[in-house]
Formats: sequence, structure tokens, C-alpha cells
Amino acid sequence: MTTIKVPCSSANIGPGFDVIGLALSLWLEINVSVGDEDSKGAPHNCRITYEGEGKDDVDLEPSRNLITQTALYVLRCHDKREFPEPTHVHIKNPIPLGRGLGSSGAAVVAGVALGNEVGQLGLTKDRILDFCLMIERHPDNVAAALYGGFVGSYLKELDPEDMKRKEIPLAEVLPAPQGGEDTGLKPPIPPLDIGKHIRFPWASEIKCIAIIPDFEVSTAKARSVLPTTYEKADVIYNLQRVALLTTALGQSPPNAELIYDGMQDKVHQPYRQTLIPGLTGILKSVSPSSHPGLLGLCLSGAGPTILALATENFEHIAAYVMQQFEKENIKCRWELLEPAYDGLTVTQQSTAQGASSGGMTYADAGVSIDLGNELVQSIKAAVASTRRPGADAEIGGFGGALDLSAAGYSEPPILIQAIDGVGTKLKIAFAMDDYSTVGIDLVAMNVNDLIVQGAEPLTFMDYYACSKLDVRDATRFVEGVAAGCKQAGCALVGGETAEMPGMYQGKEFDAGGAATGALKKGRKLLPVKAAMQEGDVLLGLKSSGVHSNGFSLVRKIIEKAGLSYKDKAPWDSSKSVGDSLLTPTRIYVKALMPAIEQELLLGMAHITGGGLEENIPRMLPKHLAAELDVSSWPVPDVLMWMKKTGNVSSREFARTWNTGLGMVIAVAQDRADEAVDVLSSAGEPPVRIGKLVKHSGEGVILNGLERWD
Repeated sequence: MTTIKVPCSSANIGPGFDVIGLALSLWLEINVSVGDEDSKGAPHNCRITYEGEGKDDVDLEPSRNLITQTALYVLRCHDKREFPEPTHVHIKNPIPLGRGLGSSGAAVVAGVALGNEVGQLGLTKDRILDFCLMIERHPDNVAAALYGGFVGSYLKELDPEDMKRKEIPLAEVLPAPQGGEDTGLKPPIPPLDIGKHIRFPWASEIKCIAIIPDFEVSTAKARSVLPTTYEKADVIYNLQRVALLTTALGQSPPNAELIYDGMQDKVHQPYRQTLIPGLTGILKSVSPSSHPGLLGLCLSGAGPTILALATENFEHIAAYVMQQFEKENIKCRWELLEPAYDGLTVTQQSTAQGASSGGMTYADAGVSIDLGNELVQSIKAAVASTRRPGADAEIGGFGGALDLSAAGYSEPPILIQAIDGVGTKLKIAFAMDDYSTVGIDLVAMNVNDLIVQGAEPLTFMDYYACSKLDVRDATRFVEGVAAGCKQAGCALVGGETAEMPGMYQGKEFDAGGAATGALKKGRKLLPVKAAMQEGDVLLGLKSSGVHSNGFSLVRKIIEKAGLSYKDKAPWDSSKSVGDSLLTPTRIYVKALMPAIEQELLLGMAHITGGGLEENIPRMLPKHLAAELDVSSWPVPDVLMWMKKTGNVSSREFARTWNTGLGMVIAVAQDRADEAVDVLSSAGEPPVRIGKLVKHSGEGVILNGLERWD
């Protein structure tokens, strides 16, 4: 049996009339059984059963039901007059009909997918879009339903003569059937690439409240009230808003004022006031100031559903809008929906004998090549933003290229490489459904290890491994990687995404990264241990918090304290526990490069796993030790809370976390002031934390530990 699932969608979001659509978490499901004995003799070799919305009104005749009618059109375009084998199509539809939630768009996408499956046509998603747009010529719904997420799209012009032919199901004029027996031997086949789309980012905290009235507005009726021409000022008004809205909805935290203003519309919603009683008053009576948590609202598609975007107070907002409808004697129900990022999915299930009913594919094993390709398209812009001289940051090839001469290295440099991961900090990202910062952590853990050796980071590559690829999650992660690369001044030149069903659970993934840096010929590789002597000064650069180490202990302490990651942080009332802990690792590259170029530094230690006690000795000669005054630098509140709540000893504290120092630097005593000035000018004012002393048993001597207690 084959299962086809297609999400519902909301189109015309705010000013995006026939431009942008949003796939939502309400799924049309079709179970397809090929070679079904009970379907022998059924019209067109197809028997339809149905459950869900509008059950009594749905036509179960294959040439008139939109899903199977569309499938027949696709089959006939491939010289197949009917379903090749007796087929049972069972439809489960929770999407309300005629309410502006993309029920016809979902049916069209499902129908093309059905024809593709039963005909074994091997259509790609892009080719499926061509067939969908031949039928449903308004691309916002079908592109969102097909690809998932928040999608902008457009349709190239088609031959008007082809579009008049009644072989095409024409979903936009439902319920009038356009197919049937008289479909001709060869219906018009869609040209290649007649539609284009792009997926916009969507902030994870934004949910969708769908307030669904108990009456229908047909698509044809909704379109009939729209004018054929518009005032220039109204068109400009909408263009200005849609230009901002697609970016605003992807920003975190969301800007309520910008989104609310961006969802205003003068070319779509005003003309439908006569079809939806009370619409104007409802839209004007709800705002972010009157209802905290609201970001914006609009008429969903052809209506009459109201779509409200919000971050909290969902029930209160829905209740208010339903009360306004009740004043017009209209009853409503509401659904809290989230963006559906998978779009069309097709899965195969084994037969009772355990054998597949058709040839097996990689997707049958849980690995989606299409999703991998979609991810590449989704992250190309973020990756390209990291380009630098010598590396173009273009992905899609078999490796990343680096031209050292173009990067400024006229003579062969020393290449330095680093590899690292994020660790169990990812567990908190999973709990918070926030992957926007752990990509920065991944870059930081690598480039900070390069810079301590005096190397300029040039390129970065990442590795992302999961059970099932979620394009939205992976995109947010890679966008974080790109942000980290920009902070470090290196190019993201490639990466690897691996789907490994059974290796990981649910939405969890693991990530690793590797960075390459260079040291110009003639410049000393740090640390310069031979130049270090007693009395040399130790400087510290402050950390941003926990950074990316010690999170196994962090999670145990949080659990012991009885906190959830969504609770208010005891150390910072302005943030949740999870948001605070996801503060990314500070990247010190651009602050340290000027001091490195002026040869002011003798050595550096990146304070990662092992804390002060394990990392500082790595930069020192065996005869010297570091003597630190722990009262000389501030310890972040989050770390002090962890220490006290977990009853962590001071020695354990100093070998588990960074204690507030992300980088420790050794400088010659007579150049310490100069180094402080250069680092401060570069944006990282250092703290004098101690000096080098003769080694007498301990690599790191911590004075004033009582301050931590």
C-alpha cells in the first residue's frame, strides 16, 4: 500500500495575493492499494472510499472526483487511459472544504502524486509542480502544499488555447467538472518548468490560529468579486508590505509591529467584505496592542477562514475573533496549526507477505534524495553570504576550493586544520526547537582552535547527520553555521548531510565541523614557548556564558533543580532556561588577528573541555605554570548558579567550565600594555588575570578560590 500525504495551506497571506503560501499541519491522506480485488470492474479501474470533511457532498466517481480526475489527466498525458490496475483509493480528509485552507490545492497535488505512483511515472517534485499548475493556475497554494513551509512562487504564462481544453480538471472553477469520458486521446502536456518557487524562513515561535466559520465561500465566487484592474496606489501599498513581510516572518524574535503592518492588504481582502459578514470590523479590532502575542491576521485564501499569527495567548485570540463572528450569527471553530515543512510525502508499506508491491527505492529505506536537494537550494543564499577572497562559497560540487594566492598568501603558508563538534548542547536545542545558534557554536569550537595557533581561518565544512532529514531544521542549523563563518571571516565551502534511519531518534541529529586556516610564511606558529619566561602577563577574554562544554553536567543540574528549559532562568529573569543556555560561543578571531599580525602574543589557550586547568598548560613550556587571581574577572551568573545549585567544588568548576574566560593569552611583560590597547581597539577588552611563574607541581595555580564559594 502507498500512502500519500499533503498538507493544507493558507494563501494570500496579508498582501501576498497569489504570491505566497504557507503549508499548515492539517493533512489530506490517501491510502492507495494497487491490484485490489474489490476494485475490479470499477469505473476507470478505480474504486474510491472517503472519510472526513464534506463526506456527503464528495463525488466518488473517478472522472469527477478532483483527486482521481487529476490522476487520470496525468496518466493520459503519459498514454495511459485509466488506472493500469484495479486500484482502491481511500481518502481521509480533515481539511474543511471551501474555507480558504487550500482543500482544492491539496487535492490537486495529491491527484498528481497519485497518477505518478499508480503509473510508475517517476516524476520529480518540480515536474509534479508543472502538472499542478496546469490545473490550479494560482501557484501559492500548490507550491506550499507540494514543497512545504512558507513559499513564494509564480507561474509562467501558458498557451490560452491549451487552457481552454476541457481535458484539464481546472480546480479553480470547482465544483464544475471539466474531465469525464470526453477527454480526448492526448490532453495538453504541461511545458517544463512553468512554475518557480523559493522557500522563505519562518521563525519557530510563530504559530497559526485558524478561525474557521461554519459556511463556505467557493473559490469561483471569491474570485468573482475581485476587480480586473487596481489603483496604482493600492498595488504599491501591497508591494511595499510583501517585500518586508517575507523577511519579517523569519526573524527571531518576531517584530510584531512590522509583521502586523506587513499583513495589511488593499487588493484582496477589502473586496471580499460582502462575502464575509463582519470581516472589516474583525480585522480592525484585533492588534498586537489589544491582544499580546498576536503578530498579524488576514483572510486565508478565498476565505472565510481568518488566519492569525501569534506567539502566545492563542486561545484568547481565537475566542475573541469567534465572539465577533457570533455577533453576525456565525458559528466558528478554531485550530492551532504549525507550518508543515515536509509538503507532499509518499511512503510505501509492505504487503501482507512482507514483499514490496513495487520496485524498492532509497526513499523506502527512509532516505530522501529530493529532500537533500531541497536543502541545498534552501541554504545556498546563506552559504554564499560567507564568500571571501580565495573561496567563492558555492555549494553543490564534490568539494570546496581555496585559492591561497587570491586569499592573500603569495608564498606557501603553513596550513592549520581543526575538527570538533557541539556536544550535548544539542540536547537543549532539540528541547527548545531552536537550531539558530548551535551552528555558530560549531564554527566557534573550530576557528577558536585555529586562532590560538596564529592561523587565519579561511574555510569551513560541516557534517550534519540525522535519521530523517527535516529541511527546516537543517536549514536553520546551516544558517547558524553561515553566521558563525561570517563572524570568523571564513568561507563555508561545503558540507555533508547524512540521513541514517535507525541511527538517531526522532528529530535529533549530530553535527561536526572542520576548519582550515593559514599562517603566512615567516610568521611564528603559536605558542612560542621558547620566548616565555617568569613574570610574563596573562590576559583573559571574557566568555559569553557556558559556551559549548560541560553540558552533560549542566543538564543534570537543571534536572536536579526540577526546571524545564521553557521555565524562566533563575539567573536571568529576562530569558528562559533554554534560551539562556543556547547563547552561542564567542568567536575571537577578528579581535585577535590584529594582535597576531603585530606579533604581540606569545601563546593562547582556548578554554573548552577541561576548563582552565586542562587548557592553559597546553600553551606553556614544562618549566612554567600559570598563576591566576580568580577575583580578577567576573564569572557569568549562569555559571555561578550551576556551581552553587550543583554543589560543584571550585577545583571541579575550574576543570569543567570556562568560569567566564573563553580565551587566555600570554604576553611579554614589557608588551602587555600594548597588547591590551590593540585587543581593546579590536572590540575585546582583556582582563589582567595573572602571570607566569616557575612550575612547582601544578600547571595552574588558582588564588582566591574562596570568592567562588
